[in-house]
Amino acid sequence: MSLSLFKNLILKKPSASKTVVSLEKPRLDQLKRLVKSLQIPLGDGQFLNEALTHKSYTHERKMNPSYNNEKLEFLGDSVLGLVISQHVFESYPEVTEGGLSKVKSVIVSAQILSEKAKLLNLGEFLLLGKGEEKSGGRVRPGLLADALEAVIGAVYLVGGLEAAQKLILSFLREDVGNVFTGRMEKDYKTLLQEHFQKTQKLAPRYEILREWGPDHNRNFETSCMVNGKTIATGVGKNKKEAEQSAAHEAIRKLQILVSTPSDHKIH
Repeated sequence: MSLSLFKNLILKKPSASKTVVSLEKPRLDQLKRLVKSLQIPLGDGQFLNEALTHKSYTHERKMNPSYNNEKLEFLGDSVLGLVISQHVFESYPEVTEGGLSKVKSVIVSAQILSEKAKLLNLGEFLLLGKGEEKSGGRVRPGLLADALEAVIGAVYLVGGLEAAQKLILSFLREDVGNVFTGRMEKDYKTLLQEHFQKTQKLAPRYEILREWGPDHNRNFETSCMVNGKTIATGVGKNKKEAEQSAAHEAIRKLQILVSTPSDHKIH
């Protein structure tokens, strides 16, 4: 296969079957507001609406059980990994394979994605069941990270790889640069432990609260405790990432000052 033909196949706008639901004007107007804010294609709004639909909403209304954002999240995760890998490959030609993997693991993480979802006010547009709503689903990091990946998947299906790339790099380009300068290469667990050992002669302890998702895409929620009291929680794609996320949140809540290892760069 020629390179030009391969490129055309990759960049070709994808197509996919979908479950059509009735989008009433208030919901469609809400989606249009999000589209304008993110500068993404809307299409007929079906994929974007599905990307923002949590399974609790579907279950509560006895809708088609497959109508939720889990499949789009899976697709979006793959698209996100591809876009970040390509960006690093093209923008930092000196990076090694190991360095590329390290950048990807930092950027494509539940912690970073949940932070970006909050900045994009994504929680405002979610469709949640009443129980999920009452339990704080709109601000739950894991749920927000999943929704952002699902939105990326929806954008890919509506506008193709170019549209998805534009969206992803609009909120992650700077973070990739920060990883290379060392600004995001922090071991939050170590920083938090050093703080408590110095100030209280105590060490934080971490405990898995719950885990969910299919085997190929597990999610973990971890609590960070000091002296038996939970001070923060975090989520991640594995236990280590969830613990780092919880430590990071604890540092943020406690307003602990940390140094920036500017000389610690990825190669």
